[in-house]
Amino acid sequence: MRRTRSSAALVAAAVVAGGLALASPAHADPTPAGTFRKLVGVGSDTTQDVLNALAGDTVNNKSYADTAVKSASGAGIASYDAIEPGTGSTSSSVQTRSGGPAFLRPNGSGKGRLALSESLTGDKYPDSAGVSIKNQVDFARSSSGPSTSGTALTYIPFARDAVGVAVKGPALDSLTVDQLHDIYSGALTKVGGQTVHPKIPQSSSGTRKFFLSAIGLTDATLSPDIPTVQENQADSAITEDGALVPFSVGSWIAQNNGVAPDYSKAAAAAGAHLAAVQLPGDSGATTPVITVNGKLSPVTAYYENATFGRDVYNVVPSRAIDPAGIFYDKDLYDVFVTSGSHKAALASDAAEKVIADFGFVNEPYNGSVSVAKHAKLGGLEESGIDTSTPAKPGNLKAAPGDASLKLSWTAPAPTGLPLTDYRITLTRADGTVAAVKDVPAPATSYTFTGLADGTYTAVVAGANLNGTGAPATWTGAVRFASTTKATAATTAYGRTPKVTVTVTGSHGVAPTGKVTVKEGSTVLGTGALDGSGKASVALSNHLKVATHTLTVSYAGNGKLNASSTTATLKITKATPSVSSSAPGSISHTARAKVSVKVTATGTTPGGTVRIYEGSKVLATGTLSGGKVTVTLPKLSRGSHKLHAFYAGSSTVNSRSGADFTVKST
Repeated sequence: MRRTRSSAALVAAAVVAGGLALASPAHADPTPAGTFRKLVGVGSDTTQDVLNALAGDTVNNKSYADTAVKSASGAGIASYDAIEPGTGSTSSSVQTRSGGPAFLRPNGSGKGRLALSESLTGDKYPDSAGVSIKNQVDFARSSSGPSTSGTALTYIPFARDAVGVAVKGPALDSLTVDQLHDIYSGALTKVGGQTVHPKIPQSSSGTRKFFLSAIGLTDATLSPDIPTVQENQADSAITEDGALVPFSVGSWIAQNNGVAPDYSKAAAAAGAHLAAVQLPGDSGATTPVITVNGKLSPVTAYYENATFGRDVYNVVPSRAIDPAGIFYDKDLYDVFVTSGSHKAALASDAAEKVIADFGFVNEPYNGSVSVAKHAKLGGLEESGIDTSTPAKPGNLKAAPGDASLKLSWTAPAPTGLPLTDYRITLTRADGTVAAVKDVPAPATSYTFTGLADGTYTAVVAGANLNGTGAPATWTGAVRFASTTKATAATTAYGRTPKVTVTVTGSHGVAPTGKVTVKEGSTVLGTGALDGSGKASVALSNHLKVATHTLTVSYAGNGKLNASSTTATLKITKATPSVSSSAPGSISHTARAKVSVKVTATGTTPGGTVRIYEGSKVLATGTLSGGKVTVTLPKLSRGSHKLHAFYAGSSTVNSRSGADFTVKST
């Protein structure tokens, strides 16, 4: 049977009956200040307080040191609040590693998942104006499921929560899903004669995302007139009759029971409460909470409802909890994962008691990594990332040696998720598998040893968090190795850049043949090796001004395998010479003409020339064939010290010419 609310004063009365005093919020980042632990978590403020407690920190003036959750090796959790402890600032920074960068505190589930994603990719958080946070976050607290498809992240269910609606005013005691839809779309402005004043949590809030989905809306269909408030803070959101805001029921319980930092008891004492909601398929409304022995407790039927009940998650990198993978993190696995006979530390009896104290419902699938048992898989939550597997590795080369084979390749171009590792399979001429090896990116080589003589086929494929991509294949005999080295000096535009290449062979074999210089797939030049294995390759003197990454390849010969390297060539702007000629004197009623010539090695400069007297521009002209004649305005009587200034171009630097004097009579 569903329990219905009979009065808006029910929760407020429960608060008073429970003797809950209104107190200033007490927060808990890892304490004391400057404490660092291995397993760093950020994100949702819905679960921040219970994770702070499970980390063993002090929450709302109570120490949870005796129930701190740790891995088998003793690694602990460091859970950082969504907003700055003590100040409530949403623009403060957090430092999660000793000596690590300070970065904007992730506020909400979405920002937490973004921070975790960018901790994996090494990109800047929260955007290109931020800082790189590679390896600064290990898990994200999330009160909602994935926003993107993929398998990069595993959403491990942690507990059961529900989303209610905190309201003020008897007209809002009981609400339907349709009413909530119309209120938040802007179609309904009054309920029972009461003007409604809806609020919505910040954009990165998991509660916001979940609530809008539950009532059939999205950010795009949400009324733009609805103000944004910090998630799960009724004191600042529920300030007038008719106010309403989605709210974590677990957070409401924990705050009003005095377990979590208080952002809501003042509002509750003034009449704020959780509305009863008519759940889909029901004829009556269900209250999210009841009072038991003067304390608020969850209503199981509301929590288990498919519309407003929700799992809350700890989100971890999928690769970090794969015991067979090269990125396996046993400490993370010990704390979060329940699989087979292994039980997550967060699913222990002591941990689940703490979870229940903070208003959540424990479920038997706590710690599950199976999508059949409430776990979810999602992609990295970072804009511009897709679900593609890696492209084929480039320039797969082999350096056969005495019973060994060294394979080297270049990383494939980025295709969405970061490259994580390479799978290398080596087969013999008869098709049998000689060896299989996984190597982590960014390594781009591996050496097989102890091989018998013969012909082998090597297949190298890059893998990312979505799986294995297209393979690169090499087939050949065990031969001797070659090594290619190349350098290129910084060269001004218009001058001929040269790439100096040296190829050496192992076992005293002299290299012969050709080297090729490319930029991308474009051949820039080739050269033949001399008797000492060297070549100087001249490139075009009109390469654009930029830093060029060149691929220099040796084709090999009958005794030596091919090899390649990269070289950086920096093309700078040319330095011009500016000369000018003008009459020494001229009547003050006439207009002098100044001839200007701009030259640079290997190119004919174009662009603008200005004639200055001091800092004043007297006239301008445009070069044609590196020359221009500029007519000056009439000059006042006297001597005028002038100079020509060339403004430069995309290939030539700017420069001033020598001073010259024109006397006006």
